[in-house]
Amino acid sequence: MPYTNPASYDEFMGRWSRRLAPRFIDFVGLGAAKRVLDVGSGTGVLTRALLDAAPGLEVVGVDPTATYVEYARQSVLSPHACFEYGTADALPFADNSFDATFSLLVLQELPDAPRAVHEMARVTRQGGTIATCKWDFRNGMPMLSLFSQAAEAVAPEVVARRRAEIKARPAYDSIEKIAALWEACRLVDIRQMVLEVSLGVASFDDLWRPFLGGSTGEAVFARELDDATDGGVTRSMREIVEAEYGKGTFSLTARAFAVTGVASGGAL
Repeated sequence: MPYTNPASYDEFMGRWSRRLAPRFIDFVGLGAAKRVLDVGSGTGVLTRALLDAAPGLEVVGVDPTATYVEYARQSVLSPHACFEYGTADALPFADNSFDATFSLLVLQELPDAPRAVHEMARVTRQGGTIATCKWDFRNGMPMLSLFSQAAEAVAPEVVARRRAEIKARPAYDSIEKIAALWEACRLVDIRQMVLEVSLGVASFDDLWRPFLGGSTGEAVFARELDDATDGGVTRSMREIVEAEYGKGTFSLTARAFAVTGVASGGAL
């Protein structure tokens, strides 16, 4: 089951989100915020970046997976941070509890995104910020694109079925759709920006090994398909990566959509 192994997730996606989080915060800005909510706090990457950006800030992280809450508690050792169990569509906080609410790499996981955004607005004071950031999974995450090419070369019918399943789910797969969601939830002063981050990769194994930890739905799919093809996906992926980047160190650049708005007091 994905999202039960935070250490594996930190290796797979955490090294990307650690680069993205400061860029996201710089775009949104903290202004005079003193208390901030981190929705879908996961392993604590965004909370840590918020504390780095404003050491006196109080940050509350909330996540629906108990193992991630405990991992974050052990990883972010600051008296200004705490982590609680809870879901985005029923946040366990009173109205107007925070000066700003952030969510990093969470929007695509929400079963009811509009309800979650309404909840974020409810717990944020009038005039406070509600901001989100998610990867451009269509064209902006090269490690996933490389895997998709490798998987399709080995098991095209399986990949086609999975793509059809994913396509059937509601998705905010463009920055315009996310901004429209913010507008529909009556947030105002909406701003948007495409953010890019680069990651140096030591080798093919450094790129591929985290896939096999099964920390996300895509990683589980990668591991199971590789097992089902007797390592065929690994061989295909290695061939594609080494043909494109060689056998040494290389760099990948990922793209994410960031959108922020302001709670108007009429968002609920």
